[in-house]
Amino acid sequence: MTTSCKEVTYIIKEIKVNNIKIADSLSVNNELESIISPFRDEIKELEKVIGYSNESLSIRDGELESTLGNLIADILIEECNPVFNDLTTKNIDFSLFNYGGIRGTMNKGNITQHDLFTIMPFQNIAIVVKLNGNKILELLEYLNLENIAHPISGISIEFNQNEIKAIINGKDFNINKSYYVLTSNFLQEGGDKMIFFKEPEELHDLNLNIRDVLIYHIANKKMISSKLDNRIKRIK
Repeated sequence: MTTSCKEVTYIIKEIKVNNIKIADSLSVNNELESIISPFRDEIKELEKVIGYSNESLSIRDGELESTLGNLIADILIEECNPVFNDLTTKNIDFSLFNYGGIRGTMNKGNITQHDLFTIMPFQNIAIVVKLNGNKILELLEYLNLENIAHPISGISIEFNQNEIKAIINGKDFNINKSYYVLTSNFLQEGGDKMIFFKEPEELHDLNLNIRDVLIYHIANKKMISSKLDNRIKRIK
């Protein structure tokens, strides 16, 4: 079977033209607008500036502590303690949160709500647990083995070879005492292998979203700052 190719020439014989009028405005689709509007308003709210940071703060700028971790732990104990005191007439002794729960950096300059959603994307709730001295010792040994910058406030810790020293609210840790520790519901349930938070002597749900507490604090303070202060250190 033999085939061949021929060159074909096409000739335009007729052109039809239609005019399409373009209006200078679009008609509103009310049904579509009702769906989109709440999301548009929420995005605008997230872009709202709530404060200002003098420096860039990160979870990774220290070995056993960080500027961002220190800031978060300090804010949470400051804001949550009055709520806890109203509920129990007691005070929080110290706070502990997890390195992995902080997912972003706070850049120098304006702070928006969106920044806080980036830094802490999870819906964690503030929880206070009462732990006996042996549980606190487990907590300290956990931090020693983890050797990363888990955020803490209200406690200073020194690791020296096989010895651990801790000062809680200005006093030496007493294994015969119990302490009230602020943390998140995720960690209280054993998240990040923090099993010492399970089965506490007391458990108090503050019903406060941790991210919302941070947003509230920054919006009221306007200007924030943080630094490394050796609240956890290792003597080599």
